[in-house]
Amino acid sequence: MINRARHWLGSAACMAVVLAAAGCSESGSAANEASAVEETRSVNVVTRVIEPREFINHLRLVGEVKPVRRVVVSIEATGLVRRIEVEKGESVRQNAVLARLDDELLKAAADEAEAAVNASGLTLRNQKRLLEQKALAESVYLDTKYRHDMNLARNQQAQTYLSKTVIRAPISGVVDSRNLEVGELATPGMELMELVDIDRVKIEAGVPERHLKHVIDGTRATLTFPAHPDVTLEADISYIGTTLDPDSRTVPVEITMDNPTHRLKPEMAVTIRVVKDNIPEAIVIPQDAVIDTDQGRIVFLADRNVARSVPVALGSTAGDQVLVTNGLATGDTLIVVGHRNLVNGESIQVRNDGI
Repeated sequence: MINRARHWLGSAACMAVVLAAAGCSESGSAANEASAVEETRSVNVVTRVIEPREFINHLRLVGEVKPVRRVVVSIEATGLVRRIEVEKGESVRQNAVLARLDDELLKAAADEAEAAVNASGLTLRNQKRLLEQKALAESVYLDTKYRHDMNLARNQQAQTYLSKTVIRAPISGVVDSRNLEVGELATPGMELMELVDIDRVKIEAGVPERHLKHVIDGTRATLTFPAHPDVTLEADISYIGTTLDPDSRTVPVEITMDNPTHRLKPEMAVTIRVVKDNIPEAIVIPQDAVIDTDQGRIVFLADRNVARSVPVALGSTAGDQVLVTNGLATGDTLIVVGHRNLVNGESIQVRNDGI
């Protein structure tokens, strides 16, 4: 009985040893496989070979359309507004009649002044004959001549004042606003209407002082208009101010251009683009390829199947592209996708299929 029990215990012990050995073998195999996977893990990336290309960067300004000439037509005489000859939005030629004031009293005053001139003139001529005949004292003649000259001046003043009851356009343009109506009393200094000449317009904008080196008289500019997306115009900068605005730190610039169809309206917004950088052979990369670190900006290059971090110095941007001024060269293989979580020296697999 005892021998049989010993035999059973021995068999059980042997079985336990066999199972333990098998378990150790499987555990070791799994650990080896995990280590192999870790050693061979690589990151899929997409790359691009750097080639020099033209880089054009623009200075963008926001401006407004202004009329070349804007004139406020004011009243110069006193009287009721009898007629207004033009309406808002109407085009008028220079010297066209805009409005008429009641001229009854002024016409009477002008007629009286003219009659006084005629009377004193007749007296002066008669006295001149008497003076030539030695029949009149010279002092009397000179007094009459003085009074005649005064009457001439008063008559000229009355006629001029009467002419002010007819208000004429000082320039050719469009009636932009009207401030008086028929029947209102007009007095000197009151604004009747405003005329704007938009046959020619000017584009006004401000250039930040740090960009003044890119703008001189005659610099070519490209103009686009949010109100007219289909319109793109080119013109030269015709004026650059001499003084900076102390609040905005900008210098005023103007672009003058013809506007025969009146498509460009005063106060219309304009986007102005001026070429700031034009480099025929430049190293340009996507901005997304650049990573900001505590030590500076870096990109990753593909060195066979290994990622290498490279510090770079950047210049101007144009859209989603940025100019590289130092750190990269023609022929470098830049990682453009899959680079965000890379570390220097990490294994990579280039997957440019279909790119």
